[in-house]
Amino acid sequence: MVLNDLIAEKLEDLRKERKMGVYTLCTKAAISYETYRGIRMKKNKDIYLRTLLILLRALGVTAEEFFADPRFNDEELDIDFK
Repeated sequence: MVLNDLIAEKLEDLRKERKMGVYTLCTKAAISYETYRGIRMKKNKDIYLRTLLILLRALGVTAEEFFADPRFNDEELDIDFK
């Protein structure tokens, strides 16, 4: 799996767990719908750390909790530096 795909999936899982709509998340995080859509649809090659941290704060999740997912430690995780 590619790192950005994993981040997108994890963000969507957290959003759905919290029963938060996409527009609600974007409003709470003060990011554009298009920015989140690019992440969600896995169209962005790079996700800015700042954007990720803003989204995590809006979801009420710390970076430590987010990256505690064992999939981030998988040796097969492609960090896609291409």
